[in-house]
Amino acid sequence: MSEAVRGKAKEAILSQALRLFASRGVEAVSVRDIAASTGYSNPALFRHFASKEALAEALFEQCYASLVEAFEGAGDLPFRDWLEAALCEIARSPEGVLFVLDNLKRYWGTLPANLKQRALPVLAAALVEREKARGTFRADVEPALISTIVFGTLGQIARSAHFYESNLDPPALAARLAALLMEGLSPH
Repeated sequence: MSEAVRGKAKEAILSQALRLFASRGVEAVSVRDIAASTGYSNPALFRHFASKEALAEALFEQCYASLVEAFEGAGDLPFRDWLEAALCEIARSPEGVLFVLDNLKRYWGTLPANLKQRALPVLAAALVEREKARGTFRADVEPALISTIVFGTLGQIARSAHFYESNLDPPALAARLAALLMEGLSPH
C-alpha cells in the first residue's frame, strides 16, 4: 500500500471516528462502527491505530491543537474578534470543537507538554484580563467565571452546528454574542 493510500485511509478513519465520537460519545462507538462508516476493515483500522482509545487520543490532540491555534491566532484582538475566531473554528469543524469540549477532562492527560502549556482556560483568562486592562470589562469580572460562560456557550453552538447542521455566520453571531455578554461585563 502506497504512502498516499495509507494517508488517505488514515484521514478517512480520523474523519469518520470524529463524526461518530462527537455524535454518540467515545464509549458508545465501536471499532466495528468506525470501520463500517469508512468502508475499511477492523484490521485496517488497527494498522493505523493500536486501539479505539489510541484513535480517540490522536483525534483529541489534533482537534485541541486546532482549537488552540484558532484562539491564539486571534492574539490581542478585541473580545468580539476573539469570539469570531472561535466561531469560525466551530463553523469549520463543529465536531472537533464539540469533541474537545466534551472530552477535555478525559484526554487532558494524554496531550503533549507543549499543548498542555496552552490550556484553553488559561488562554480565556488571559483574554478576560486583557479586556479588563483595556476597560472593556469591569474590574470585578472573574476570569474563571467568564471562561466557563464563554466555553459553555461555544460548546452549545458547536453542538447545535453538529447535530442540527445549522449554518453559522461567524461575524454576525460574534457581534450578537459579544453584545449580549458585554451587557453584563462592561463597566458602563
